[in-house]
Amino acid sequence: MSNTVVNRMSPCDRENAAALWREIFGDSEAFTEWFFAERFCPEYSCAAYREGRIVAMTIGRPTEILVEGKTHKALLISGVSTRPEYRRQGLMNLGMNLQIHYARSSGFSCCYLHPDIETLYASLGFRNGTDALVIRSDESRRTKPFSIRMGAEIPAMRAVYDAILKTHDGMQLRDDAEFAAVLRDYACDGGTCDVAYDGETPVGYICTLADGTVSELFALCPDAYAFLLDKTAARFGRPLEANVPSDCGLSGKRVYGMHYLVFHNAFSLPLKNGFCRPPY
Repeated sequence: MSNTVVNRMSPCDRENAAALWREIFGDSEAFTEWFFAERFCPEYSCAAYREGRIVAMTIGRPTEILVEGKTHKALLISGVSTRPEYRRQGLMNLGMNLQIHYARSSGFSCCYLHPDIETLYASLGFRNGTDALVIRSDESRRTKPFSIRMGAEIPAMRAVYDAILKTHDGMQLRDDAEFAAVLRDYACDGGTCDVAYDGETPVGYICTLADGTVSELFALCPDAYAFLLDKTAARFGRPLEANVPSDCGLSGKRVYGMHYLVFHNAFSLPLKNGFCRPPY
């Protein structure tokens, strides 16, 4: 440990961090390029270095979330990773503690992340703040016959998202520029975003990766949730699952969602009717 330096990253760490990301997570070159072009904020990220090489890292990005009608400055953490040969040496905790200290002292209301294991960050003070419901497609299900338009339509998607935002705490605030970035994320790997309409009114949208993984599904009624998931499953020719708000009106399996470390008693956990989309 004596030759290990833990510090906040700098812009020159971009390629080093991207290489570790690809090694640990196995994401495509296209997604990794998108992420480190549009989501990498070195001043909010931390790394452990040995001989100038990043051996562990945590990637932070400042966001804003809405809780009980109040906007909070929040640090979204992702990409927590350590090279296999350097694990079990406490490097992750060193990086996380530095990032937490910086966020707290910089006026953030919280840090939040989505852990692979529910209790992974409990020792650092993180607690589950939101839940999700995993629902499955059902080819025998009958729903209202909405129309569906293939391809992203930001105004329609934002109208649906903003409606969900009003009733679900913990979600990220998004403007048109943020929606455009999200769509570039899905498109870089061949993903698609489709919108369901009741007449001319948007009632839901679904974002799906090229392999059929549903990254995002929001709708304004149970029929729209079911319609979008079932139509997408039919297009892929196999059953699909999606993580959706637990009050979507359909049956499914309840699972844990985002974990939060709240500073300055900014808000209480768990969040009332809390939900958060996947963490990028």
